[in-house]
Amino acid sequence: MSDFDVSTPAVDDQPQSEPEVSEAVTSEADAEQVIVSPIQLEAVGDRWQLQLPSAPAIGQEANAEGLTWLDLQQHLQQLLQGRENFWEAGTELHLYADSWLLDGRQLEWLSQQLDRVALKLTRITTQRRQTAVAAVSLGLSIEQPIAQPESWQPKPLTSAIAAPLYLKRTLRSGAEVRHNGSVIVVGDVNPGSSIVASGDILVWGNLRGIAHAGAAGNLEATIFALSLAATQLRIGDRLARLPSSQAAGYPEVAQVIDGQIQIRRADPSNK
Repeated sequence: MSDFDVSTPAVDDQPQSEPEVSEAVTSEADAEQVIVSPIQLEAVGDRWQLQLPSAPAIGQEANAEGLTWLDLQQHLQQLLQGRENFWEAGTELHLYADSWLLDGRQLEWLSQQLDRVALKLTRITTQRRQTAVAAVSLGLSIEQPIAQPESWQPKPLTSAIAAPLYLKRTLRSGAEVRHNGSVIVVGDVNPGSSIVASGDILVWGNLRGIAHAGAAGNLEATIFALSLAATQLRIGDRLARLPSSQAAGYPEVAQVIDGQIQIRRADPSNK
């Protein structure tokens, strides 16, 4: 027996549980990996649509959630990563851009990111005129709904709904332009392309595609072209198909007269 005794603390026969702090750290680490994207990507029929969050106020770089365009770029790359097999190659995508002000370079960047995962950007819905013009310059179809304030009341169809949309380029086959106002094109509208406008349609060139003026029901809308050889004309709910694709050789205007679409030579004396 030793002159001194070193006592040993009693050891519990039950296995000790992991420290709670470890579990807490693990949970926090897992939580940091869960990223909720502000960009929505979902399938709609045979296409996909990409919805951007609300845009910044005019003159601001960030929106109400503090997101800038640079933030959206990072979120989009994370959202698309590893999703190449979610759809068939070449699947069309419709971008809902809200009122983000996007130029040609930004739209090209978006298109390139989508191309990398086999998605094809074909249409953009935007509330910004500059974005619409940039999209058309890239050969994309556009749609321009007008955001109405809560106190908005419907106005007579003959009143101006929105400022005209000016496009200085040719619309190629497959391009579609939708605008809640008048559309003015300085260029040609080729076969296979179309324009749908709530107001008038003026084409300072060859109109050989489809034109629908007064789309909200305005029968007083007109369609004008320097060379009118459209495959189909619509004004309001009235429809006309041109008997020949051969242009008359002079500017013409289409109007609803006596309940039907009539095409006449554009002449200031015709009222």
